[in-house]
Amino acid sequence: MPDVAPLAADLRFALNRLNRRLRHQQLGDDLTVSQLSALAVLRREGPLSAGDLAAREHVRPPSMTRIIAALQRLGMIERKVNPDDGRQVMIGVTPAGARRADAEGAARERWLAQKLSAMTPEERALLRQAAALLNQLAER
Repeated sequence: MPDVAPLAADLRFALNRLNRRLRHQQLGDDLTVSQLSALAVLRREGPLSAGDLAAREHVRPPSMTRIIAALQRLGMIERKVNPDDGRQVMIGVTPAGARRADAEGAARERWLAQKLSAMTPEERALLRQAAALLNQLAER
């Protein structure tokens, strides 16, 4: 079996650095990274129960309850009764939340596009392949 520990360490370090740089492209300071992440998941996946959202974000339910409460106070999300099960509440994005999630994503993509445009076509092709592999790795 090949020794992949050095590659794992290099990838972890590089991905953490890139993630920090992307997080700094935040449009304002009124939302935490956790709140923005939950908002993005809801925008991408549609309404979810609080438990499902907590599981997707890998946080404990009490932490997600605080995130949801803060986003609701800001008018970014709303709670609705699940039409299939009246006992369950679903969390969905409001129009204001959708606009904010879209704007935050666009700001990060603009920053990244600017950095990518300074690279050679060969480097961008290599990153395109790496992105596909990283997605595969995340799904395993």
